[in-house]
Amino acid sequence: MVPVMTFHHSPALFPKHGLRPFNGADRAGVNRLWEQVWWPQRSEAGWDWIAANPVLTEVAVPQGWVIKGSDGEVLAFLGAFAQRFWQGGRAYHAVTGHSLVVSPTARGASRALIHAILAVPDMLACYTLNANVISHKLYGHYGFKAFPAETHNVKLSWVTGPITCLAGRGLRRLVRGHDDWARKVGERFLPRSLWRPFDLNLPENVRILSDFEDYSAYSRFWEALRSEGRLIADRSPAIQRWRLSDPDATTLPVALSFGREDAFGGYAVAMFNKPSPIEPVALEIIDIMALDHAPEAVPALMTALKRIAAKFGAAKLRLPVVNDRLMRQIGPWVRTARREGGWSHAQVYVHDGAPDISSWQPTAYDGDHGLCLRPPPRRVFEV
Repeated sequence: MVPVMTFHHSPALFPKHGLRPFNGADRAGVNRLWEQVWWPQRSEAGWDWIAANPVLTEVAVPQGWVIKGSDGEVLAFLGAFAQRFWQGGRAYHAVTGHSLVVSPTARGASRALIHAILAVPDMLACYTLNANVISHKLYGHYGFKAFPAETHNVKLSWVTGPITCLAGRGLRRLVRGHDDWARKVGERFLPRSLWRPFDLNLPENVRILSDFEDYSAYSRFWEALRSEGRLIADRSPAIQRWRLSDPDATTLPVALSFGREDAFGGYAVAMFNKPSPIEPVALEIIDIMALDHAPEAVPALMTALKRIAAKFGAAKLRLPVVNDRLMRQIGPWVRTARREGGWSHAQVYVHDGAPDISSWQPTAYDGDHGLCLRPPPRRVFEV
């Protein structure tokens, strides 16, 4: 959840003022709301893809909530992403809030929206792993706690295009506080190399992962991962096929495995992200996991991802969500990382009666990152 406004008013101001579950008729209005804050708009196919979340066949979770004005215009929106979790052989469900935007004319509406998502029944937890620098201070008022305790405020990145990073930083400083200037600048730092053929020099034992079918090597990896006993978000083949098929993506997701082709011990998924027209491209690590007996998978996958980021013109490789287990596994990579953020972007509300979540080691996969990145705008280049 990424609120752009602060909370000041009682939710009683919005009990019947257009607050209701999101439906298909709201799509255009939500897109207009997002456009005001430079967020990417969803196509009809993209909205259909979100609605096709396989978990929604098991739980009755709205895709979000809207607040509308008297003229019917969408003034506020909060998306809801339902996820299945496993611990041992038992399934649980949780909900991630995402894409929260409130128009200045509905200031204070965020409170009503957050109460709505907290009221979803039969959930293990409600959480965000992507709170911004303004909103993170407010979640404590609703019973959220910073989690994981050791790494809730840690984001790591590795620069692969230092000149581009410096130029982007300078441009952002130049237009700060002048949205009209920023819009006139237009799309910058969009490398043609993003659309190169996928010909890679990968480290030993690292391979492109393209088979997410049932009974595949990936399926066996997932079952081994689940059998280790931690609380873990569902990474089953069916969920992965859905997660990696976003029709609004402009570049292919990067999926890698480590180990033998028929039996591997680690995997990673990353996606290219261009946060705004005036920011450089980053390769965001959505997920990176290794079995307990194969911790060497993580450094090898990190090496491969950094090479891919550099080859395709991304200015940095970024790990936007970190857990303490992953910090240990990446080892020496921590020493060369740049620390980003610094606020408690990971906030979790655990419902009464829920099981202990201390074994949960979230990555960006568990959050809204895979749904809410801004794809680099597609351009036709001769490559």
